[in-house]
Amino acid sequence: MAPLELKIMRGLFQVQLYACLEKTINEIVEQALREISSKRVKTSHYIIQFGTISLANKLRALKDCGYDKFFPKSTELFSELSEKSILPLNETLFSTMLQNVWAKTIEEVINAFGIKDYTIGVNARATIDELVNKRNAVAHGRESAATIGERQRSQILTSKMTTITTISYEIIDLFDTYCAAKTFIKSSAKRYY
Repeated sequence: MAPLELKIMRGLFQVQLYACLEKTINEIVEQALREISSKRVKTSHYIIQFGTISLANKLRALKDCGYDKFFPKSTELFSELSEKSILPLNETLFSTMLQNVWAKTIEEVINAFGIKDYTIGVNARATIDELVNKRNAVAHGRESAATIGERQRSQILTSKMTTITTISYEIIDLFDTYCAAKTFIKSSAKRYY
């Protein structure tokens, strides 16, 4: 039987491991948006998938407008896709969404950038979602860190840390490549940037 202090430390380790993942994902996304914003890309030069980010404010306005303003706002939104204007990007656009970094949430954010063919593996998905659940259970008082920690041995925690480290590096590399290759810009417009 493990001492109470060890159980608490194991439970808090999992909470901290989740915190590292959340901070890493948030910083990667914010840094990518800062990098993209620094290019000062004209709206019409973004790939169509990046419109969910470049036109986020217009999309929110469309969502919040009443039926009587739906068509004028829709026209304004689609007209913006062909404009030569440079709209500011909000680097904290995904902050609220990334307060609970589920595997599905990570993939949704990656898809919003127009990055295709990236999925989190089954084992990594299970580890991420398990850590989110455990962090939430401790944070909201449903379970104590000691209760969480009594269920995992050090070897299992080492394996979880390796999984989170690996997925973090994968996503860092994914966004580094995305920004370096200027994948967010249409092929025909890359020469301008």
